[in-house]
Order: sequence, then C-alpha cells, then structure tokens
Amino acid sequence: MCAKPLDGRPSVDDLIRTVFVALDLGEVGRGLWEPALPHLVPALAGDDAAFLVSVENVARSAGLSQSAPVSVLLEAFNEGCRGLCDGLAAGSAVVEARRLRGLGHIALTRIATGYTMGLEETIDRMRRSAEDASPIDATTGAMKPEEITGQLSLEVDRCQRMDLSLGLLELAVDDAVKSNAAAPPGAAGDALPAVSECLRENLRRYDSIGLTQDGGFLLVLPDISRRGLAGAAERLRRELAACAVTPSLPEFVFALAHYDYVDVNAGEMLETLGHSMRQARQAHESIAWS
Repeated sequence: MCAKPLDGRPSVDDLIRTVFVALDLGEVGRGLWEPALPHLVPALAGDDAAFLVSVENVARSAGLSQSAPVSVLLEAFNEGCRGLCDGLAAGSAVVEARRLRGLGHIALTRIATGYTMGLEETIDRMRRSAEDASPIDATTGAMKPEEITGQLSLEVDRCQRMDLSLGLLELAVDDAVKSNAAAPPGAAGDALPAVSECLRENLRRYDSIGLTQDGGFLLVLPDISRRGLAGAAERLRRELAACAVTPSLPEFVFALAHYDYVDVNAGEMLETLGHSMRQARQAHESIAWS
C-alpha cells in the first residue's frame, strides 16, 4: 500500500481500490480486473509488464475454456477502465487517469492476443484428439498398426469364405537410411509421407496399406497370385526409386508372404512375415520370401 499524501488525500492505490469496489462490473469484469488490480499502480508508474501479463493470462484461460467470448472480455475491460479513469479523475488523480487510458489501448491488444493463444491451444488439443481417435495416421495417410491388423483379419475371413489367395508385403524404410551414411538424421521419418503416397498410387483400390509397429509399411493384397505379388514388389521398388524423396534412400527391404489357400490366422501371418523381415535384415538382403 502506498502511504497517504501529506495533504490528507487518499493514495492512488487506496483511490483505485475504493473506486473499484463501487463498480458494477459483473462476473466477467471482476474475473478480468481483480487479478490485475494489484499491478495497476506500478503500471501507472511505468512498470506495466505484470499488469499486461495478468489480463493476457485471464484472456488465454477464457479462450481455453470458452467461458466467455472475446467481445465480452474486451467490453468488460473497457467498462472497468472507464470507471477507474472517471474515479481517478474525480479524486484529483488526473495524471494517473490519463495514463490508464493510454494503458487501456495496449491492454486490449494483449487481451485479444491472450484469447487467440487460448483458442489456438484449444484447436491444437482438439486436433490431437481427432488424430488419436482416427484409424488413419495423420502423417502418412496409412492405417495405424492396430487398424491394419484388424483389416488383415477381415481379409483373412473374406479370403477363406470366397476361396481367394492372399499376399502380404512388408516394407522397412529405416534400413534404407541405415545403408546410406550420407542420409541426414531423421531421413526415415521425413520420407514416410512420400513413400506412403508412392505406395498408394501403385496399389489396387481394394488393397490395404498400414504402418507396422517398427515404423515400416504393411500391404495387404487379396486375390493375387505369387507371381503377381513378386511383380508388385518389383514395380514398387522401381517406383520408390523414382520418388523425389529417395535419392538419400537407395535401398528398401521387402518381406513377402503368399497364401494360395488361406489356412492360418492373421497373427500367424504377421509372425511369419516378421521372421522373414528379420532374416532379410540380418543377411542384408533387399527381399525375402516367407
């Protein structure tokens, strides 16, 4: 608290608090002004950082919670600012009233900024929630690992009912980076979207593409012959080599599995395919058949 002037008039701090108590600001106005009030006297003396941060933080919280529109916050601040300016001027604190009017213009900008920050954080949180709930990986456009596993189970059931063949192709991207010492850090992750797009462009409309737990790709190709699966793998190798992203990724590792008659379940298929991939990696081969 500031000491009272020698002429007996109340200090600016006392005057501000007296005027504020008499204002009828409502819930939004009180919520905005009360946290900022302790910082107002230093702000009027030129140290306005804490005051501006306070109103910005309240606005950010409102943007996050959507407890009030930004227009209501701005009007609530203006109402409080007008009331305090009038009270200061009436209490002979004319200089402080003038400074508060000038400070008010800056504070309105900070309120808008804080509210925008809250909205952006809210949108980002909603986007992450949507991505988490989606069966599709946002970066690659391929199915998430648990989704492609479920899709494989559905294809196994369909192929068994309709007596269709089934082909699987697993593609490891990280080995292509490891084989090239000149590849920059993170090249595998950066390559995934382009690789995924290239794969999708060269698959049939009823084929499925998803991610593996190891960060590669799993392709499910129903109703395909062993020769057709081999041809598809070779075509994909050529197309991937032509992709703009692949100069730093000269080699990919493929593991293939084909079933003329589907007599095993999806889990057994993935276990067999994974074993072939491990063998290919250990032998430094670019392709391995289950």
